[in-house]
Amino acid sequence: MNWQPAKLGMAMLLIAESVFFFMLIVAFVYFRDESLKASAATLNVRITSIYTACLLISGLALWRARLALAVLFGGIFLAGQGTEYMRMLRKGVTMSQGLFGTTFFTLAGIHGLHVLIGLGLLLGLRRSGAISMFWQFVVVSWVVIFAVVYLWSFV
Repeated sequence: MNWQPAKLGMAMLLIAESVFFFMLIVAFVYFRDESLKASAATLNVRITSIYTACLLISGLALWRARLALAVLFGGIFLAGQGTEYMRMLRKGVTMSQGLFGTTFFTLAGIHGLHVLIGLGLLLGLRRSGAISMFWQFVVVSWVVIFAVVYLWSFV
């Protein structure tokens, strides 16, 4: 496999990011039992499923070289997550509210920052192999986060 320096650098960054997200997910899972009641009462799985589908469409659009669609659906996801965070904050769920709030907002917030950075890269630098790798990482990492935080919390 012929790795260009940008792709190799991105691959190394994504390995480090994978470890980082893995540790955040482990923290959420570790504190899951203590915070299950709070999570079940505040998470909106139906709406977040719709925004998750938007992020998946965004990843597919980028894979199919449809940059504008990738940015559009990525932006919809980010706006939707922002709306979800505001709804939770109005219900009193904050980072300082307890273990659920701390681990949820840290994990989902760091992911949201990655989405924002990815959208900036897509808009500013256009499509490249390294940026595509980053965006696909953002999509896949959200699928794992969604499964653990939103779906597993109701099992």
